[in-house]
Amino acid sequence: MISEKIWTIKRLLEWTTKYLSEKGISDSRLNAELLLCHTLKYKNRIDLYLHFDKPLRQSELDTFKTFLKRRLSGEPIQYIVGETEFMGIKFKVDQRVLIPRPETELLVESVIDLCKKYKKSQIKILEIGTGCGNISISIAKLFPDSEIVAIESSKLALEVADLNIRNHRLSDKIKLVFMNIFDDIPKYKNFDIIVSNPPYVSIDEYQILSDEIKNYEPKIALTDGKDGLSYHRRIADIGRSLLNEIGWLFLEIAYNQKNAVVEILENLKYFNIEVFKDLSGNDRVVKAKWSR
Repeated sequence: MISEKIWTIKRLLEWTTKYLSEKGISDSRLNAELLLCHTLKYKNRIDLYLHFDKPLRQSELDTFKTFLKRRLSGEPIQYIVGETEFMGIKFKVDQRVLIPRPETELLVESVIDLCKKYKKSQIKILEIGTGCGNISISIAKLFPDSEIVAIESSKLALEVADLNIRNHRLSDKIKLVFMNIFDDIPKYKNFDIIVSNPPYVSIDEYQILSDEIKNYEPKIALTDGKDGLSYHRRIADIGRSLLNEIGWLFLEIAYNQKNAVVEILENLKYFNIEVFKDLSGNDRVVKAKWSR
């Protein structure tokens, strides 16, 4: 590891990038930059390059070593630095919540596209399973004419979501509700849109996920412990009583769930069903219309 000598930002970045790469860590340069930014309390990675020749104090090196060891043990970089970026927005995250994935940005973009077509002064949106709040917060920031109720079954996750909502000053736009949709139905009604990125990994697929995911991210946010479709069935079912006379449902799905989810929706009389692919070409978002 790091020996006793003068370590400038430039030198430490180069050494750490090479070291992480040798240990099989992908995106080694980015990881090195993020860990060093977190150590030095820099807000932006560009600050590293503005202070390339700055030598680190021993206390800073000791802190950096601690972070580096955590990363080498498999802990996600987002948990170590305590934040991640989604839709160009920063969110606080820790082991109480799932780390937002880039693929989920398609879910938000699909909702925003529809919101822009509505001819209403305010759009009522329900998010089921808000996690750290990244979906609701992104929608509220990108489409200010939205009124959002975000429900979550984990009290620990709600604490993180509440922190992010307050950090982004959106407490007047997003109402958090503690609820398990398998035990209860939201008392709020007449939503224009329901959106959810539910736990959709089947228990069989969960068993073969990487240790970096299984050992650190909350299991209840990843899998339903069954076939991965329990939440899709429940949300589609209760959605019929929660949506307006004409409303829309948006669900994130796994790459292999398109046919099953479309069948669930068709059996419940949803129509105008569309499936959108992510940047990797995988089926990722299902959009369906409901009318009473």
